[in-house]
Amino acid sequence: MATDIWPTKRLFVASLQLDAKNPRLGRETSVRAPREIIQYLFEHDKAIEVAESIASRGYFPNEPLLAVFENGRHVVVEGNRRLAALKALREPGLLEGSLQRQVERLSRRIADPLALARVPVTTATSRRATDRQIAGRHIGTPVLAWQAENRASFILEKLTEGYSNDELRDDLGFTVADIQQARQTRAIADMARSLDLPEEIKAKLDSPRAKLFTTLERVFDSSVGREYLKVEPDPDHGLRGTTTKGEFVRGFAKLVTDVALGKESSRTLNTNDNIRAYFERWNSKDRPVAKRGSFVPSDIIRGSSVASPSHKPTPPPTPKGPRPESTTVLPSDFKVRFGNSRLTDIRRELIKLKRIDYPNAGSVLLRVFFELAVIDYLERTGELPGIIANLERKENRKLPFGVPTMKQLVPEITRIAKKRLTDSESKKVEKAVRYDPSAPFTISDLHGFVHSSDLPSPRDIFQFWLRTEPLFRLMLEKDTEETAG
Repeated sequence: MATDIWPTKRLFVASLQLDAKNPRLGRETSVRAPREIIQYLFEHDKAIEVAESIASRGYFPNEPLLAVFENGRHVVVEGNRRLAALKALREPGLLEGSLQRQVERLSRRIADPLALARVPVTTATSRRATDRQIAGRHIGTPVLAWQAENRASFILEKLTEGYSNDELRDDLGFTVADIQQARQTRAIADMARSLDLPEEIKAKLDSPRAKLFTTLERVFDSSVGREYLKVEPDPDHGLRGTTTKGEFVRGFAKLVTDVALGKESSRTLNTNDNIRAYFERWNSKDRPVAKRGSFVPSDIIRGSSVASPSHKPTPPPTPKGPRPESTTVLPSDFKVRFGNSRLTDIRRELIKLKRIDYPNAGSVLLRVFFELAVIDYLERTGELPGIIANLERKENRKLPFGVPTMKQLVPEITRIAKKRLTDSESKKVEKAVRYDPSAPFTISDLHGFVHSSDLPSPRDIFQFWLRTEPLFRLMLEKDTEETAG
C-alpha cells in the first residue's frame, strides 16, 4: 500500500503510544511500561540527542511519525526516539536521575511549549503494511541503525508472524543470505547467554547495547574463525557444528570471555590474519578439535530460540492425505498477518487451547476474537466510521461504547462475505452468524454462552470455525487492498 494514501493528521503527543515491539528495545520488550521505554531510549538509543536538537532548533514537522491504530490507541511504529524526546520535554518527570535534570534544562529553552503539544502522524492500515518502510530505514541507511541483534530480531519477528522467505525478499527487500545472517546473529547471542560463565561476564552479555556481539559475529563471518571453531553456515539454524557440542562450547566460552572482558575487540579481530593469530595464541587444549559429531544452536541454547528450531531427525516422508483435523480452537496454520497486536496475542492462545480440554474458555475467547477481528477489519478498510454514523443516525443516539454490537455487525459481516468470498463460503458464514436459536451452533450460542448453563461441545466450536474460517482468513491473512477488488 502506498504511503501517500495513508492519512496524516496532527495528533496530541500525550495520546500517542510508544511501541513496546520496537526492535531497539532488545529481547522481551512487551513487558516494558511506557516510562521504562522512554528511559531506555534515552539511556541506550540517543534520544537525549533528539531532545537537544528539538530544544535548540525546534521540531521539524516535515517527516511525520508513523503509527498504526491498535486497541483504540495510536501506536508509533516509526519515530519512537522522537516521540520519547517529545514526551520527556513536555514532562521531564518521566525520566529518572541525571537524565531528568538534563531534560528539565532543555525544556526551559523551548520558547513555545504548545508547539510540541501536537505533531503530524501518518496512520498506516496495519503493522505489516509498514514493514518495508521500517526495514528500509534502519538497515543500511543514514537513520540510526539497529545493532546486529536488533536487526536480527526484526527479520526473525517477521518470520514468526508468517512471512515466507519469498515475502521477506519481495516485500521487504531481504535475501536468503540476510535471513541466514539474522539467524546466525541471534543464535550467537542466545548461545553466549546460555553458557556457564561468571556473573561479571553474564552481566555484559545481558546489556541491551552489548556491542561485543558485533565482534563475535565478525569471527563467525570469517572463514578462518569458522575453521577454528568448527562451524559452518546453515540456512535453517544460522550455523551448524562440524564437531561435537562439547568441543565447540569449550572454545566458544573462551572467545566470549575474551571479548566480554575487553581482551579482544572488533579492532583486534578485524581481518582473517588477526583472527588466525588470535586462535593460534590459544593453548591447544582450548581450541576445538575435529571429532565425529554435529550440533545446531538449539542444542546449546537454554529454552527456545526463534533463530534455531529444535534439532530433531527429519521423519521419513508420508503420503499426503486430507489435512488432519486440528484439536485446538484455532489451527496453527491460521496466521494474523494483518490486524492489531491484541488479535495476534489472542490467536497465540487459541492455537494452544484444546477444544476437548477447554471448551468454556475456548468458546468465550473465540467469541471475543471474532468480534475484535471484524472491528479491526472494518477499521482497516475505512468502513467503520460510516457504519457507526449510520447506526447512530438510525437510533438517534451515540453507540454505548463507540462501536457496534455483534448483532449490529451481522449485516456488515454478511455483506462482506457475499462480496468477497465464494458463494459456498459466504453461505457458510451466513449460517454461522445468523441469530437463530433453532440453527446448529452459531454466533447465537457463542453470544449467549455467558448467560446460559448449556456448555458448547468441542464439536460445536469446531463447526463454528469451519463455517467462519474463510471470513477469518479474509480479514486477518489478506491485505485490505487484496480484498477490496
